[in-house]
Amino acid sequence: MKVWPFFRYFFSYILHAKTRQRLLFIAVVGLFISAFSLMVIQGIMGGLQSGLIARSKGVHGSHVIRFSSPTSENISEIKEVLRKEGIPFYSELEIEVMLKARNFVAPAKVHGIDLTDERPEFLKEKDFRGMVMGSDLASKIKIQFLDEFQIIAPGITDSLMGEIPRFITDELSDFLYSELPEVDEFETWARLELIQNLIRQRGINQIRLYGEVPRSVKEKILKIQTEIPFQWVTWEEMNGALVWSLNLETKVMLFLFISMSLLVAIAITSGLLIFYSKIRRDLMSFWILGMGQKKIIQLCFKFTLILSAATCISGGIFGYVTLKILENYGHEIMPDIFVERQLPVQLNISSIVLSLLIPFGISLVFSWFSFAHFRKENQSFVSIVRSLS
Repeated sequence: MKVWPFFRYFFSYILHAKTRQRLLFIAVVGLFISAFSLMVIQGIMGGLQSGLIARSKGVHGSHVIRFSSPTSENISEIKEVLRKEGIPFYSELEIEVMLKARNFVAPAKVHGIDLTDERPEFLKEKDFRGMVMGSDLASKIKIQFLDEFQIIAPGITDSLMGEIPRFITDELSDFLYSELPEVDEFETWARLELIQNLIRQRGINQIRLYGEVPRSVKEKILKIQTEIPFQWVTWEEMNGALVWSLNLETKVMLFLFISMSLLVAIAITSGLLIFYSKIRRDLMSFWILGMGQKKIIQLCFKFTLILSAATCISGGIFGYVTLKILENYGHEIMPDIFVERQLPVQLNISSIVLSLLIPFGISLVFSWFSFAHFRKENQSFVSIVRSLS
């Protein structure tokens, strides 16, 4: 006896039989919705997280070469390697300062950048005749374009008239709005010479790299000998708390989704138990027609696997198509207060595999429980026939 007529009987029984089990049909629909919703949630969450990471790397760089103290020794050799490999970078002198305008004071991190290097994209059109400041930081000390303010270095003092912090005066020449609160509220950019004049020291203490850096380039730079040691730091190491929180967000989302999918699993178990009890006499008919009892039981489980796999794949495909429609034709549905006005979408292979494996795995586990109970109750069709007779 062929297998596909056997499976066709199962499908027709679920959909068309007068005694069809609506609970099992609801379980199949729930499995479809599970795969669909997990695909959509992961795609949108991945888009939001990747957008945040891309904005942060666009400002802070994907890698940073940090020197233990400001130096100018052998920096040209490192820069030559980066230029030769075509890796965008700029060197800077980064210090933490206090900004004061009238009676308003705010802490800040100032980047004194070397304007002879290639500027990153977010600074290319900025005016460096004065200082470029984050928009939220400027609002903290209540200054506008061309307003003067003081840059105070608390850790450096002059003893001319007592131990007073060293400071210089500059003006605001441009604003920066990066859509990153930690940048707009705390960071500023200025000419390298201005910061060197403030701390009375030449050289730089960091080189920021943008884009992907091949391992061979990293190894070549780490072999360069300098008088002052340096450290290679990745964006993930600089933002360990953010990376940890994003990973936790993903794990919590998956955990909550799996917990909610258990409701579908309960429906699958109950539906299959009722379904197997309803078709037991029909299965005996297949046995009477010549199909082996062991094969009948195996085909019952294979049908459950095929039904679950087909449902999950259908839900995943429908979710993927929905994400593509949102990506290409989605309108700005979020309020102005949100950075992402549209729903961003990003899917990778692991997200697609998880979207299919999680609901299928839950279905497989609970289907096995139902099947084990069915196999235990139907160890011998002969005894069932005798009980009916």
